[in-house]
Amino acid sequence: MNMQYGGKRALARPSHTAYVMQVLILLQYMNFDYVSKMVYSKDKDLVFVYKPDGIWNETEYVHEVHHLEQMVPYAVSALENHPMQQDDGIMTIYDMAERENLKLYGDDKYWNLDIKDEFMGQTRSLWAGNFNDKRDGSIFQLARSANDDDALMVSQSFFELYVCILTFVFFFLY
Repeated sequence: MNMQYGGKRALARPSHTAYVMQVLILLQYMNFDYVSKMVYSKDKDLVFVYKPDGIWNETEYVHEVHHLEQMVPYAVSALENHPMQQDDGIMTIYDMAERENLKLYGDDKYWNLDIKDEFMGQTRSLWAGNFNDKRDGSIFQLARSANDDDALMVSQSFFELYVCILTFVFFFLY
């Protein structure tokens, strides 16, 4: 066996096999969340979604419309950068029951324009109106002041903490 053939058997063939395996693994874990076709049911309470399943296959999934929500922007300033504010943005819709992501194109040429606004209104119910002001949200309202009972409880907690610190300092120093 000559040196070139020995080098080929020792280095080239195992590295080529490892490269092919990496490519196959990457193909297996590709992001198949993109929706190729979406159809409403007759009552408009179910959505039939066709997504790629593997490289050449396409599978139909059924989702309930009231479980679908568009992903919430993180900050107030992100609303103008949200994909639905762009003509060709890709929006992510999360199914809260199945815990799956659906990625849809926002361009009008991919949509039936008669039902696009209705679908967008149904999938924005969690965050529509919550991001108008950064101090007024659905969970935290910073403009409100504490009532008398809460203020008394906070002042008592501060007093107890102050007494505890003084007691610790007194015993530690003496």
